[in-house]
Amino acid sequence: MLLQNRTIMITGATSGIGKALCQNLAARGNHIVAVGRSQNKLDALKQDLRGVTTIRCDLTSKGDVIALARRIEQDDLPVSVLVNNAAVQYTPRFVDVDFSFDSINAEITTNLTSIAWLTSLMLTRLIDQPDGSAIVNMSSGLALYPKTSSALYCASKAAVHSLSQSLRYQLDGMKVHVSEVLLPLVDTPMTEGRGSDKLTPAFAAAGIIHGLEKGRGEIYIGKARILPFLNRISPTLTRRILRNA
Repeated sequence: MLLQNRTIMITGATSGIGKALCQNLAARGNHIVAVGRSQNKLDALKQDLRGVTTIRCDLTSKGDVIALARRIEQDDLPVSVLVNNAAVQYTPRFVDVDFSFDSINAEITTNLTSIAWLTSLMLTRLIDQPDGSAIVNMSSGLALYPKTSSALYCASKAAVHSLSQSLRYQLDGMKVHVSEVLLPLVDTPMTEGRGSDKLTPAFAAAGIIHGLEKGRGEIYIGKARILPFLNRISPTLTRRILRNA
């Protein structure tokens, strides 16, 4: 897939990997539709980059997501690449005193349900694009091997992994390519204060774009690239390593 002169919609566009993707793809002459929760951050992004349309949307709100899709239709934006990048991760375990019951719905809706909503609402427009289109779902190595903490995050990414595979089967023979990006730990606001030896968002974005241009269905970035090999050699060892990641 050639990622030039396209209209590309990116959720979670104001920070981390989403912002790095906006910067990289806008520099290639693409029109970016940047989606985020903070209007102030969206305004700042629009000042920094040329050729960007910003739309505020809370992905935990079905009404907001429907309004987002209606805005795309009303403005007749020829979106041909949908990047489902937005995600949240809460670290407490269910047995921890600071585990929040109220966070359950927000985490699952942001990480999984919003992807299903947007895919359903945008699919006809994507299918109708004459030069082909793509759905890009951000996932994680934790989709394959969960860690002890952040159980809902791991479960939601496992669901994104399964959803991406099923969508690929359903759209086989159509001009809609489905890619899943399996990431290691990246230095983003979500991972602040956790882990070390993180990838930069710019490095992750460059790897994602390279994988899309190669037409890969599963794009492994950084250390995540060794997961298929480790899975063949010793799934038990891989599970043990990632358990305490």
